[in-house]
Amino acid sequence: MGEDDRHGLWVRPLVRCDDVDDLVQQVTAIMSPHTVLPARAGAFTAQVSGARAPGLSMLEFDYRMPVRITADPLPGYVAVCLPLSGSMTARHQGRRLDACAGGAALVGTPASELMMDWGEALRLLVLRVDLVALRSLAARLVTDLPEEPDLQFDPAMDIPEITAAVLGQAQLMQHILAGAGSEAVNPLAAAQLREQIMYTLLLGQPNSWTRALRHRPGPGRHSAVADAAELMRSHPDDPLTIEAVARSVGLSVRALHAGFCREFDRSPKQYLQHVRLERAHDDLVVADPVDGLRIIDVAHRWGFSHPGRFATTYRRHYGEPPAATLARALR
Repeated sequence: MGEDDRHGLWVRPLVRCDDVDDLVQQVTAIMSPHTVLPARAGAFTAQVSGARAPGLSMLEFDYRMPVRITADPLPGYVAVCLPLSGSMTARHQGRRLDACAGGAALVGTPASELMMDWGEALRLLVLRVDLVALRSLAARLVTDLPEEPDLQFDPAMDIPEITAAVLGQAQLMQHILAGAGSEAVNPLAAAQLREQIMYTLLLGQPNSWTRALRHRPGPGRHSAVADAAELMRSHPDDPLTIEAVARSVGLSVRALHAGFCREFDRSPKQYLQHVRLERAHDDLVVADPVDGLRIIDVAHRWGFSHPGRFATTYRRHYGEPPAATLARALR
């Protein structure tokens, strides 16, 4: 295990080779058992790069020639296959499926073998999402579900808005992980993005619990909403996710959202961001010249990964840029 793995977050090249057997061996180690059959003889250079947060891996494949891939039923995860360029066809769960850049995607599941024909121009982003984490989140979204519901996804991701949302969220996480470096990744931002990707899958991609997940909940108890708000105020520096907060107060995520909108006129995510913005402001107000405090350090501590967006949000709330608050404290 390398140093990046101990941090639980990484982004790096993983595979670059021109031998099919070597390619299969290396990719099997990071995915699952499968075979690769090139559609024609000739030289090729396959490349795989990857990024990971706990419970979610993102792998980008570029094999640069047509291949047929046959994978065993996926062990304990679902694989969301999002073409970035080119196209592919697949057979899964007894169906023929087509996916292409800017169009439909594919959700590979543990339900059956997965056979794919990749086109030469295909670059494929695969999200490997832990099935236990998805089941746990599904149970928390609907509080009367068992702890690990039997969760089965439709393999065709053919709702354009859902495909675009998942791709956009995954690329944002890739950007954050790649831009920050393994030791500087903001765990608050990574946890929230991972959670959002799972929400989108559960609530947007048809699955065996779609009806229960989309059922409109009744309003949450005021005391539970107040408890959730207090948890955010007392532990803003923890890598809280909205799902974890909802679970801690015994509400579904949707009931928590409805309660916050009713009680505070903002979503739980917006409320938590506001609390962290207040803490960032407090840090800037009491800054000591000896400490050498930087605005980027304050933003990162409180879960704001993009300094420019932090400055914009801060100015909107406090009427001045964070640099002005810091400069006043350092006089």
